[in-house]
Amino acid sequence: MRKDLRTTQLIVSLFLVLSLIPISSVAGASSAQLDPISLSFPNPQKGYVLSLYDCAAKTCATLRGTVDGGSSWKAVPIPSELGRRLQLESWGTYGTTYATLTVHFADAKNGWIYGTVPAPVTPTTASPNSVNRVWSTHDGGKKWRQVRLDPLALTAGVVQMATHEAWTYLFGGSNTGGAYLLGTRSNVDQWSRKSSAEMSMPAGGTQLVGSFTFAGDNGWFVAGNDRSFTASARLLTNGTWGAWNGPSFEDFGASYTPICAVTDNVLLAEGESAEIVYPPASSVPSGWNDGASWLFISYDAGSTFKPFRKLSSSYQGSYYSTVPGLPAVPGPGTILLQQASNSSYHLVRSTNWGRTWNVVFDGPISQVLFTSRTTGFAIAKERSSHTTYSVYRTIDAGSHWNRVSQ
Repeated sequence: MRKDLRTTQLIVSLFLVLSLIPISSVAGASSAQLDPISLSFPNPQKGYVLSLYDCAAKTCATLRGTVDGGSSWKAVPIPSELGRRLQLESWGTYGTTYATLTVHFADAKNGWIYGTVPAPVTPTTASPNSVNRVWSTHDGGKKWRQVRLDPLALTAGVVQMATHEAWTYLFGGSNTGGAYLLGTRSNVDQWSRKSSAEMSMPAGGTQLVGSFTFAGDNGWFVAGNDRSFTASARLLTNGTWGAWNGPSFEDFGASYTPICAVTDNVLLAEGESAEIVYPPASSVPSGWNDGASWLFISYDAGSTFKPFRKLSSSYQGSYYSTVPGLPAVPGPGTILLQQASNSSYHLVRSTNWGRTWNVVFDGPISQVLFTSRTTGFAIAKERSSHTTYSVYRTIDAGSHWNRVSQ
């Protein structure tokens, strides 16, 4: 009789405990439609995808990892504060009000989640309110801790992170107009200034963005927005970043664009006029001031860039490469870019260094990441779909893309 009573009490207690746990934390992520927002693959087999989903009209997040190149995924814990912050906003509001969150893993154990998240409204803050956050893990996601930004002078948040060999680097800005490139050994959070190059925040225009690219022992960094480049640096042999004048087509009044390292000497970029600076016609490619888009190439590790291939004659049909991971060059001669025309977006691919292009995905792309010359991943949305974005994978250097089940 006593044994039966104890069993009954345990069952009731368990029921009461479970009833206090939000349904979304138990089964919400597995049953809800996930909206992936960021991918990170520290090696070809090990990867992570950070997704959002609707949990009872609030916003929830889930982090999933793969150890078999995206064939299967398992849940990874997220920072508890991130979960609490996101639920301050509705699912329909967060994605349009705040900056996108990003996940970056240096290896299987060391990773970061950074971005802007909702915050409670107070008498001294705006409505809606938001804060910049960075969380780190050094045990594969079992535990997360907040990285304090104020001591790093990054009051405007982290813009971009990247890992090269034993070091992880980040670029961010301050509310006073300064911008900084920091670094740490990837297994700790001992961030310090790693660049002597002059950097700044944009004076106007769209949101600040940046990108790192590496080839062998060499690395390059650029940042800016639709108006211009505002920062550039080159990786030195001692692991710090020194002054670099940036891509020479910046002098034409170009909008920011990422730089893609094809080899340790060959760099590729897509450039387009920002329509702010109008240099003499003889100094720019044909039609530049009319919104023409060009591929530029450097054969001297970024010292100079030359017009390489004309992509379009006007903003209609332009090739937008501000998507993280684009332009992508998985192999010699193979280039992927995003093309936009009449409010439509396509992922296009060339196998002859840009002489001809084919549409390989019909819909907008928010990230592309190649883990080898043949295998790559993308966060994209099919044009015919009315759903959120999905993760896609290619195993033929971007010629075909198939949806990956999370």
